[in-house]
Amino acid sequence: MRSLLNYLLSRNPFAGDETLCSISTGAMADQPVDSDRAKEVGHTILKSMRNAAVKDYTFKKKDQVVTMGVKVSAKVDGETLQVDPQLLFQRLLTVANGLSDDLDFPSVFKYELSCTPAALLDPPCLLGEADKAKLVDALVVLSAFKESKQNVAGKTIDSEYVLDGGSLLHRISWGRSDTYASIGQTYLEYVKRMHGKPRIVFDGYNNGPSTKDTTHLRRSCGVVGPTIKFNPEMVCNARKEHFLGNPKNKQAFVQYLGDVLMKDGCQVLHAEGDADTLIANTAVTCAVNVTPLVIGEDTDLLVLLLHHADLRSRPLFKKSELKTM
Repeated sequence: MRSLLNYLLSRNPFAGDETLCSISTGAMADQPVDSDRAKEVGHTILKSMRNAAVKDYTFKKKDQVVTMGVKVSAKVDGETLQVDPQLLFQRLLTVANGLSDDLDFPSVFKYELSCTPAALLDPPCLLGEADKAKLVDALVVLSAFKESKQNVAGKTIDSEYVLDGGSLLHRISWGRSDTYASIGQTYLEYVKRMHGKPRIVFDGYNNGPSTKDTTHLRRSCGVVGPTIKFNPEMVCNARKEHFLGNPKNKQAFVQYLGDVLMKDGCQVLHAEGDADTLIANTAVTCAVNVTPLVIGEDTDLLVLLLHHADLRSRPLFKKSELKTM
């Protein structure tokens, strides 16, 4: 009984939130999900079966409960219908084959069958990825950068780290049995060990479309986990990639992690959208009094640092796992 009470303390099913979600994982259901109406829907189906012959009765999908396991749906005349992609494709082929006796299927599939320019888009319909590595190499050559002892290789007394929070999120592995509190503590210990008490700038994910949407989709491979309403003591049962692939989850975790870091003395900034410009401006502001060491992997960040740098201030250094610039 004590174990049950402790379990429910962190997962109060009577919290007053009307959102349909799992109290064990925190996964929140989308709007069409109505599994909480299973009893009502079941009684409705039983009523429709009265006085009907068994051989003539058909269970209609639109009259059944929609569970969280249902993945594919489409809107027809304002009504959301669940779709079996394989069955839909088979029906389309059947209809197309019956439209014309002259239709030659092998010849049809010789064409690209694409409504978007393949030269600009990579599958699945994502903007082509820029070759940023070549841009970095060109910038290094143009700046006549040479590795030397004078270049900053680590933190000194008059220097300060500025961290890209988005890059930080991907540096730590999550265990399947870890609580969100232990995950946050792991990030904190990593930051303290590697960077002391730096300034950390996180992206914002609540303002709709951004310039990084394509990058996020490519990184997640189209797999986005359900929205999870978590608390620090809850065990994270989702894969890190799937959890962070959901913008609502990512925003909630970034806010939580930011609070954990601030309680330990780190300076945390939250951008409204993409954080690259805020990171660059933060580094430029620091350069008035100290030497900023910017930690991040994004090439866009390097370009912004070059653009915003003030030659009258101290030099700016960008560090990644491979190079110092």
